[in-house]
Amino acid sequence: MRLEKYIATAGIASRRAVKKAIHEGRVTVNGVQIFMPGHPLDMDTDCVRFEGQRVTLPAQRIYVMLHKPAGYVTTRRDERGRPIVMDLVRDISENIYPVGRLDLETEGLLLLTNDGDFAYRLTHPSHEIPKTYLAWVDGVPSDKAIQRLREGVTIPGGSTAPAEVSRVGGRACTEGTVSQIQVIIHEGKKRQVRLMFKAVGHRVVRLKRIQVGELRLGNLPPGQHRLLSPAEVAGLGNDDNEV
Repeated sequence: MRLEKYIATAGIASRRAVKKAIHEGRVTVNGVQIFMPGHPLDMDTDCVRFEGQRVTLPAQRIYVMLHKPAGYVTTRRDERGRPIVMDLVRDISENIYPVGRLDLETEGLLLLTNDGDFAYRLTHPSHEIPKTYLAWVDGVPSDKAIQRLREGVTIPGGSTAPAEVSRVGGRACTEGTVSQIQVIIHEGKKRQVRLMFKAVGHRVVRLKRIQVGELRLGNLPPGQHRLLSPAEVAGLGNDDNEV
């Protein structure tokens, strides 16, 4: 097994974060610093340490759905002392971590796991897992603005891929000057949905992720979490093949 896959499978961090840690010299194998991802391991004899801590594979794989409230940082620790999503899953003893990110004020469906391959498949752009959001935006976007979002717009992170964009209920749902729009994207640039609407002249006042792939948030209350069923995990494309 490759070194980064082994550490990610152990639930230490996502494979992308592990590769960064390897490049920075924070990983050793049998006491020797490794600087290049892809290092082969003999899992029966090699001793792997991440930032000095021994890495072992979990006894079981855990898959958790959390309804993230606004005001929580999607990280395992925060130097500024802000609330973190891990505070909401303290009752889970396994070493899990968030799959991707939702920004501070974004709410909704967030997955956590100790399965590195599962996290990799859901976050790597090549797998194009659709993510569905409800956005409440100032004003009523014109048909032209909606079409621009569908075709892709330029944001600070580059051009966005075509998105599925629709007015909820087939028309603008307004509360004062606020419209509710559903957006489905297949990528995950930083603050992407907010920046997409900014590019067409509308500020997002509330953003909620309601679905990842075929997995729906449903009526899970804010701040609560539950384990995914085997069928739900399978529906997200989980398998044991090396990626």
